[in-house]
Amino acid sequence: MATMFGDYNDREEDAVDDDDDYVGSIDIGVECEEFDKSFASFKKCYLKALARDVIALHLHVQLHELPINNITTNAQLFQKGNGYRPFLYNTTMNLCEFFKHPKRFMFWKIIYDNFKPYSNVNHTCPYDHDIIIDNITLNAEMMRLVPFPENDYMIQLQFAAYNVYRAKVKVYARIF
Repeated sequence: MATMFGDYNDREEDAVDDDDDYVGSIDIGVECEEFDKSFASFKKCYLKALARDVIALHLHVQLHELPINNITTNAQLFQKGNGYRPFLYNTTMNLCEFFKHPKRFMFWKIIYDNFKPYSNVNHTCPYDHDIIIDNITLNAEMMRLVPFPENDYMIQLQFAAYNVYRAKVKVYARIF
């Protein structure tokens, strides 16, 4: 299991903000866990600070049993309040169908559209190569698309191939 947390503030506490659309600061963390190392393993799962308020996510999953034609994901959004609790979204979907028709799940389409240019996960099944998300920049600007109140959030993605869960990725974000 790989874990990485960062504290990246993009303004001082006493700074004056004239921009009404300003999101504030965001802390980001990522955690990856594989359930079946004979099927898939994480070669990379970390964050790297590019600037004071810009963080890059690097994720590389090496697939050992190719091709994969049946992928299911359970995507959940959690909000922190006496532990992380489910918040708004808990969706289980056929990922192959999602890539064909992403507008069926608009919230997850917004997330997908943000990382699609940085990834080789840009086509439908079958997958006969490793999964790479490289150098996607995460910052407070991304939160303008989905305005959430200040709090701690977690997106948990559990991936199943052939109806057996193989891996989990958690992305933590503190918005303040």
